[in-house]
Amino acid sequence: MDKSVRHLAVDILTLIQKRQKFAAPLIDNCLDAYKLSGTADGRLLTHLVYGELRFQGHLDWIIAKLYQGDFSILNEKIKNILRIALYQLKFSERLPEFAVVDEAVKIAKKIRPAKSALVNALLRNYLRYGKKISFPSFEKNPAEHIAAFHSHPLWLVKKWINIFGIQETLALCAANNEIPPLTIRVNTLKTTREELKEKLVSSGLDINETTFSPDGFTLSHVDQPIQKTSFFHKGLIRIQDEGSQCISYLVSPKENETVLDICAGTGGKTTHLAAILKNKGQIIATDRDSKKISELKKETGRMGITIIATQTADLSISLPDSLKERFDHVLVDAPCSGTGTLRRNPEIKWRIRPEDLHNYTAVQKLILGNAALAVKKGGHLIYSTCSLLPEENECIIDDFIKSNKRFSLCKPTSLIKPQLLDKHNFYHTYPQANNMDGFFGVILKSQ
Repeated sequence: MDKSVRHLAVDILTLIQKRQKFAAPLIDNCLDAYKLSGTADGRLLTHLVYGELRFQGHLDWIIAKLYQGDFSILNEKIKNILRIALYQLKFSERLPEFAVVDEAVKIAKKIRPAKSALVNALLRNYLRYGKKISFPSFEKNPAEHIAAFHSHPLWLVKKWINIFGIQETLALCAANNEIPPLTIRVNTLKTTREELKEKLVSSGLDINETTFSPDGFTLSHVDQPIQKTSFFHKGLIRIQDEGSQCISYLVSPKENETVLDICAGTGGKTTHLAAILKNKGQIIATDRDSKKISELKKETGRMGITIIATQTADLSISLPDSLKERFDHVLVDAPCSGTGTLRRNPEIKWRIRPEDLHNYTAVQKLILGNAALAVKKGGHLIYSTCSLLPEENECIIDDFIKSNKRFSLCKPTSLIKPQLLDKHNFYHTYPQANNMDGFFGVILKSQ
């Protein structure tokens, strides 16, 4: 291998930041290209990339204190070399300190030789003086402390403090920096939860049944990517967070009913809905991204689903006439900030800006308004996001109900446990409270 694992991690982080890419596909491509899947080096690469992304704000606070100059304009690759090295020095005990520093200097010499001395000096200064570097006082400046120490954008921390309070925001941000569980959903079209549990245990996997979804397991200590197992290839499972699995039970369609899944993506919820329907009925899945539609088609084949038809459509523009007033259930899994998924997609923290929220909410309102036209009389409109911000959730629903009098709030079925519902019967999940990604959902019934 012409590059070390740490050098590969620096390259991936730079691509994430410069090209607004997501970490998961970049890591997967790198693991495949260098034949690192299931190896110790592959696990280290994943550990370093996600560790840096989760703790980037914390690391940058320290580096900025040590750097003699304007850290914000330092070359991004050099920043990432320093972040990776500092992450290892502070949060990992896998290598001796001298080896971490030496490897960082070697990478700098390959990428920016003139900056190798800077990398060496800064890291050695951290080893000498790092314990003396202080963070903002929690008592005097709770928002600044949480943002810096727990590595979240200050604007987002302030918003969450206004919504949840200081202690709950502290717990949320701390939870976002933990490694999320690997959660899978059983494809009940091919097996049962009990049958699959027996097979998973007998294969040596450490599993637990999910608490709120009747179809899920969390897995620990998986030696190889779950996508490379026979369970995946046979279509017995789908990787899907428990909070996302429960969204399908908000929809809760009955056999032979019709469902329109708007913004279906690669089909996590779509394929779950097909399983709940027992492959009887009709689902039309739409998305504006034709590549995601192609992936969804592959998933339907892998999972043995025959009732899903796909269509490329942008509901922020209009609803195709052929879809109007046709469906018993319409699911709007709206594009959003993704602030409920920061532990799984920590790169979002450093990408989203306050001004982005206006664009999200504008699109959400358009999509929800157009989706409502597809609901038949007496049918249900389900709105969901993976956001923890009221602007994208409760405020969208309040505005919609005011201007769409034929829709009213509807209580979910008993399959959604009461502790996941607020006083308005809005569905909420939180990383710190439920060990799930953060989701919002609501059911609206057409009169």
